[in-house]
Amino acid sequence: MIERRIEKKDVVQFTENHKWRGCLGIVSEVKDFGEGKTRYMIGVPMPSNDGNTSTAYIFDNGANIERIGTAVLCEED
Repeated sequence: MIERRIEKKDVVQFTENHKWRGCLGIVSEVKDFGEGKTRYMIGVPMPSNDGNTSTAYIFDNGANIERIGTAVLCEED
């Protein structure tokens, strides 16, 4: 099976080797630095007790995330 490259608007889950393991997030930005080096900015929704939601942005090189699918609804650029 060929793995699909992780792209902007993909839904990912942090793997067991990451501090945020089990959390789902949406890839907000992908930066390629050449030589196979890529950095992903992942937005993770953070609900609060007052009913509001904020977003934590976490960076990863792709080693600690797994693609789940593609988000249907995303904020526009």
